[in-house]
Amino acid sequence: MESLTLQPIARVDGAINLPGSKSVSNRALLLAALACGKTVLTNLLDSDDVRHMLNALSALGINYTLSADRTRCDITGNGGALRAPGALELFLGNAGTAMRPLAAALCLGENEIVLTGEPRMKERPIGHLVDSLRQGGANIDYLEQENYPPLRLRGGFTGGDIEVDGSVSSQFLTALLMTAPLAPEDTIIRVKGELVSKPYIDITLNLMKTFGVEITNHHYQQFVVKGGQQYLSPGRYLVEGDASSASYFLAAGR
Repeated sequence: MESLTLQPIARVDGAINLPGSKSVSNRALLLAALACGKTVLTNLLDSDDVRHMLNALSALGINYTLSADRTRCDITGNGGALRAPGALELFLGNAGTAMRPLAAALCLGENEIVLTGEPRMKERPIGHLVDSLRQGGANIDYLEQENYPPLRLRGGFTGGDIEVDGSVSSQFLTALLMTAPLAPEDTIIRVKGELVSKPYIDITLNLMKTFGVEITNHHYQQFVVKGGQQYLSPGRYLVEGDASSASYFLAAGR
């Protein structure tokens, strides 16, 4: 067996620009699409998840322009819930950060939309989110296996009293939080179980605040969301760097 010996570097010095966070990139894209006004997103991550989100927003009539390196997006918001021009199928690959928030947001209004993806996506459970959306009036059908994509969405989400299992994925709660302000009624979201990944919920709440929406957080066990709100563009938004990407550079600098 051959071996390779790497000599340590005496000093590492310089400045780096971390690529944008995948989850924040897609959250910011969706809120910018739902908001009133034009938003300039910078440090956007160029990844499969983000490309699938952008393709879906384009199919839903959202206008945007991308820089040559795909890290800046100028996006004009819809000023409310997204509307499909007719029956529509959106292919989301294996992009969970697109599937989950879109599954919630597209339950507003009277859309008829199918969300599907790669075979791997069809193995990723989404039943807890669907159950919560149905409690809020959403009309959702499973087209193949129960509790898994593909889904047919037929609108109907109005808000109300909702429970969500927080022990599986924080993305389910994030999807509900981002959708609830645009529902016609107030929404109370009660979290069952121990909520995982609370820092990601903080990211969601801070991003929503940046877009002009406030939510009452009762110790991560209950969230109260006023209905009939509107997202407002902040003008510009810098997508924060992915902290996990910094670990390699931190190790090099030791």
